[in-house]
Amino acid sequence: MKKFATWLAIFLLPVFLCAQDESSVKIPRLSKTAIGQSGCAAYLPAGMPEFGVEASEDGSDVYTSELDVDGYRFGCIAVRFAEPDLEATPDEMEQLLIAYMEYLQGALEITGSTGIGTGHTLEDYPDARGVLDYWEDGEGTQYVVKGWVNQKYLGILLISGAAEYPYFNLQQMYLDGFRFGE
Repeated sequence: MKKFATWLAIFLLPVFLCAQDESSVKIPRLSKTAIGQSGCAAYLPAGMPEFGVEASEDGSDVYTSELDVDGYRFGCIAVRFAEPDLEATPDEMEQLLIAYMEYLQGALEITGSTGIGTGHTLEDYPDARGVLDYWEDGEGTQYVVKGWVNQKYLGILLISGAAEYPYFNLQQMYLDGFRFGE
């Protein structure tokens, strides 16, 4: 019986410690927030700083903002294409999004990836496509990244931190919270 109690303690201690770590992370309140003057919006944590805007090489407007919440960084990027490709198919736009995600991997010095998962959709935007990936950089920072695209806009939402984000449902709400402009 004493052996059983020892083994039980050994196996339950990590579970208890994980529960303690999770409960110490604040759950941010998400609210629909305009992404600068892009026309897009996203469900973002309260306190998200004002979006900065820069022009890309092709003249597209690139909006960015990020916020740290208890050791996790919530980031948002939105691109309003300077010249929307109204003739592009959803498959072609998905390939553009994948190329942008690959570019972002290089910019963030990502060393590991699970591989891009395709086929994500948003109910209110039948022409939009989404892709999802999980990354890790050389310092061990974990990223979950989801991108959305249609013929006029591209959006990226990400969460990064020293460990996987502990609240899966909130993570999903955040990653699926991108809303396209008109």
